[in-house]
Order: sequence, then structure tokens, then C-alpha cells
Amino acid sequence: MKQTAYELLAVLDRNLRESVNLFKQLAECPGQRSDVLTPLSNELQYVRAQAGFEVTTEASDFEQDQATHWSRIHHKYEMWLKDPDDVFLDVEARDEQRKKQGLRPRIVVLPWSAEEEEKLLAAKRAQGAKKRKRASSPKEIVKRRKK
Repeated sequence: MKQTAYELLAVLDRNLRESVNLFKQLAECPGQRSDVLTPLSNELQYVRAQAGFEVTTEASDFEQDQATHWSRIHHKYEMWLKDPDDVFLDVEARDEQRKKQGLRPRIVVLPWSAEEEEKLLAAKRAQGAKKRKRASSPKEIVKRRKK
């Protein structure tokens, strides 16, 4: 199984920390020069920190790209699920927030009934049928042929 960059970085970090601890133990041994071993230990700390920075920066860019890509897909899915009439619920909720803040409502939602909507749709259909009948009257046909 292939290890990820995070797993490899964790192993490297653990080993470098262990190496730093070994340098500290060596520096405490009698006859050893701590003035040389401590800077070497600091160099290992620098390498450990730099490696962590480089790996996580690259991984962060990759993770950011992935988050952006999947966020777009998630948003499209949420829009597909959303009922177009939910906008009215959102407006009512926003109006309640404005009332709590002492602000005037921006939108007035008129009462709605299915019967009224059916009457309006029937009237529009009837009006459309009248227009179609007029356009195909014999006089209109003769006029169109003369042009």
C-alpha cells in the first residue's frame, strides 16, 4: 500500500524529533562538546520544520483545489434539491429578522389561493385562444396573401 504525504511527513517528523533528542543526550554525555552538538540539533529542528512547511503547503494547495471542486458539485446538488417556492419561506424569515431589528419589511407577500391562480390561468388560456382565432379569420388570411 502506498503511503500518503501526510503519513510520510509524520514518520519523518517523528524520526527527526528522536534524532534531536539523541543529540541532546549526546551533549549531556561527559567529554562531548555541547557547543557543537546543540547547533547540529538546531539544524535538524530547522530541517524538520522546513520539510513540514513544504509538504503541508503543497498538500494545502491540493486540498484547497479539492474543496473548491467538491463545493461546486455540492452546491449544484443542493440547488437541484431545493424547491423553487422555498424562496418565499426565506423572504418570510428575513422579514422576521428585520422586524426584530426594528426595520420595515422590504417585501409584501400577498395572500395566495389555488382557486384564484386557476382562475387567472384559465383567463390567460381563454385570452390566448381568442387571439389565435382572430389571427386565422378569413379576412386575416386574405390580407396576408395580398402582402
